[in-house]
Amino acid sequence: MELEEVGRGLRTRYVGRRVHWFEQVTSTNDVARTLAEQGAPEGTVVVARTQTEGRGRLGRRWASPPGGLYLSVVLRPIAAPYELPRLGLAVGVACSRAVERSCGVQLRLRWPNDLVVDGKKVGGVLVESGPEARWVVVGVGINVAVAPGQLPEGAASLVEFAKGPVERTALLQALLAELELVYELFRGGDWATLLQWWRQRATTLGRRVRVHVASGVYEGTAEDVDEDGALVVRLPDGSRKRVVAGEVGWGGTTR
Repeated sequence: MELEEVGRGLRTRYVGRRVHWFEQVTSTNDVARTLAEQGAPEGTVVVARTQTEGRGRLGRRWASPPGGLYLSVVLRPIAAPYELPRLGLAVGVACSRAVERSCGVQLRLRWPNDLVVDGKKVGGVLVESGPEARWVVVGVGINVAVAPGQLPEGAASLVEFAKGPVERTALLQALLAELELVYELFRGGDWATLLQWWRQRATTLGRRVRVHVASGVYEGTAEDVDEDGALVVRLPDGSRKRVVAGEVGWGGTTR
């Protein structure tokens, strides 16, 4: 993937106009956080071929072998920290739209941050913020063409579902453009549109789920995602439980 080629075909105003490319890093989010603290402008992107310490939510390790697309974007939203879960969902929408546009694959979203195709995880989103959300780093990892033996159980690559080859350059261009689009909607307060797009792509809603949170485990039916990005679960007694942060699973397993 040549950065010059990415730049020539990119149709954005600021996202991806400054790109830092690495053969290998600990984590693109780590590099982007450092750049953000040093004053990197909004839209700065970090891309790496591999990560040695890639991570997902709750500090879990994220396998990052060759064949994936691993990137992070520096953003500077004027938003309160409690609004950031919405941004995470919006980034998932951007990933879905980009994959559909560049690969012809229907990528679905599993609350809060998983990217799935036919029930298999092909990627994830990690949003991290600085003090008082003065800067935000949005990390995305997508298995494009990772060798099956290098992926954990239940994971897959996009090439397994695409009808033709998947070009990482085209996917990156599409993703940066979609990220700028959803970020502009987020920054402009158009959460209704973003939430509608997320619901259209959700795999969680309407399913029986088991939710693991700090206070315990809840089982019920995932009904909706509310205005704050929280998952709304209908419990067996008819009451509703809002889940702001937690692990969602079904069939006795967390996802």
